[in-house]
Amino acid sequence: MSKSAKFIRLRPPVSSPWMLMIPLLLLVAFMAAQGLGADLIWYDELTSISHAGGVTGPFSPLDVIESVSQHSPKHTPLFFELVAGWGALVGWHHVVLRCLPLFFGIISLAWTYRIGVDFFDRWTGLWSAAFLGLNVFWLDYLHEIRMYSLQFMLLMALAWHYFFLTRSSRRGRWHHWAGLALGAAALLYTQPFTIFYLLALGSYHLLFIRRNRVWVQVAFAMVVAGLLFLPWLPVTLHGMSSKFDTAYDAITLAQAMDIFVRFLGNGNWIILIVVMSAALLRSRQRIELKRIFPFLWLAVAVLVLLLAANEAIGLILLRRSRYFFVTWSMWIIAVGYGLAWFKPRWIALLILTAYLVSGFALRRADDYLEYQGTVGIVSAYPPLAEYVDALQGKTEAHDYVLGFTRTDFVNARGKRGKSTADYYMETLLGIDGVFAPSYYDAETLAIDLPRKLDDQPFLLFAYDPLAPPKNLALVDDYLRRSYRPCDVVIDGADLYVRRYIDKALACDHEYQPIHYENGIRIADKFAEIRGDGDSVRVVTGWEVADAALLEAFNVSIQIITSGWANVGQAPDRHLYDDVLKWYVVDLPIADLAPGDYRVVVIVYDRHRASAKVTGRDLTTGETGTILPVFNFTVEERDG
Repeated sequence: MSKSAKFIRLRPPVSSPWMLMIPLLLLVAFMAAQGLGADLIWYDELTSISHAGGVTGPFSPLDVIESVSQHSPKHTPLFFELVAGWGALVGWHHVVLRCLPLFFGIISLAWTYRIGVDFFDRWTGLWSAAFLGLNVFWLDYLHEIRMYSLQFMLLMALAWHYFFLTRSSRRGRWHHWAGLALGAAALLYTQPFTIFYLLALGSYHLLFIRRNRVWVQVAFAMVVAGLLFLPWLPVTLHGMSSKFDTAYDAITLAQAMDIFVRFLGNGNWIILIVVMSAALLRSRQRIELKRIFPFLWLAVAVLVLLLAANEAIGLILLRRSRYFFVTWSMWIIAVGYGLAWFKPRWIALLILTAYLVSGFALRRADDYLEYQGTVGIVSAYPPLAEYVDALQGKTEAHDYVLGFTRTDFVNARGKRGKSTADYYMETLLGIDGVFAPSYYDAETLAIDLPRKLDDQPFLLFAYDPLAPPKNLALVDDYLRRSYRPCDVVIDGADLYVRRYIDKALACDHEYQPIHYENGIRIADKFAEIRGDGDSVRVVTGWEVADAALLEAFNVSIQIITSGWANVGQAPDRHLYDDVLKWYVVDLPIADLAPGDYRVVVIVYDRHRASAKVTGRDLTTGETGTILPVFNFTVEERDG
């Protein structure tokens, strides 16, 4: 190719392509929207929500940056920043959060169409957009809270700006140059693998664009993009060096090529061969070759760079086949270019129909989900979204859901220490919860259930009565040893929920909170004499308005006489030391002399024990630094 490629005049906009695009956009939106609420979030979506502040937030933009840099340094923050803003605007339900990537996907189609129309013809634009929009693998990521539809949108937008500035006869204005520089920077801040696309673009620019003022301006815009990314570069380098864990099971070259062809072709490599052959036939004329060559160069160069990097250091796992999206953008244009060669037009339509049918068959393949990470395991989760809907308005502030699951992965803690179960129970329902594996036997339950329940005194025991778990009776028996069954909250065809409460309490127990002046709160407090009067079990539930309080204050649970003498106490604990949420202590009383006693709670500055914090018992109205939890009397013992 000559370095002095002629400028190509952009084709004037016409209205008819939009008339053809509208049904396509509606069809793609309809197909993608089927997945918005079809399944629960999977682990990577939990990561996105966590970094955006949806489970431990809300997060400011700086909080998002800190979260990504500390917990996911291999990622970049732009998508999570957008999710944070979107969640703050519309809420944190997974259905509305998934609308954001769907929006990016629809805009991706618009940019794809625009490239085809502006640099080729309206049919190239339409068929390119259709080929992308009907790809089932890509459609799946239009309803996932992940960055790949944003990445694709930016890839297409950057390509349009670059070719407009280097191949159009029209003079670029300031917003075109801003679009080029900011688009390249935004790509880097969206997904690190876009560096391969930018390197391919750079190779084309160096080898095939005439060195004139535009050449220099484009190079300068890319330098600006690099400078904009410079603040994040140390994080990326740290992530690549300290958390580089893919090399040992990265896919081989043969696997990589199979994945690329299989998913780009919707499971049918013959279709790819047919349309690419048509593209080569169309480009036989010199003018046509000049038009399509830049896109073919980028398509091949990005793919070669990614494959070479994977061979050299191992980047791509089978379950992360989505990384190939960065290679698709220019291949999509080349495919549309080939489809536009067919006349009459119904031939291209027939090919696209076969392509769509093949895609549906691909989605039903037994191994399809193996290429998408942990998505498949979601089918073994309990119906968490249905739990949230059914329990809305029926819970108390300190209830704790206990349900069943066919996989313990639903309780697996993510990047911010919260699980998928936490997202549905805490973020969406407003209470805590955990799910016991339905395959646990009595021995395993005896070990795992106490850890899962973590001394929670107020349970909502939930299960499906139509498909009860095998260990339902075992769990129920375990609960009845320490809890009192109370009212039935839901008695539905597919969901039964019953309230269980700590045996020390009556079913009509009302919370007895204490609020301290520094923002520390006791959500509830109670105690009971255990056994034959050998000890008193004290339960307090703790909350803090600011996490910084955890480091600053200690808790002391004591037994005092009517004359305020301290006759027993639990070891003082820092608030951060396993006190939240429910703190349970057993205080021995077997050796106490007969008389009246009180169990009291004290909060004090950990660096200055005499600096006690004043609190107010909201039940009794009592205010002070030493507040009662429980009164009891030790009687005279016989003999």
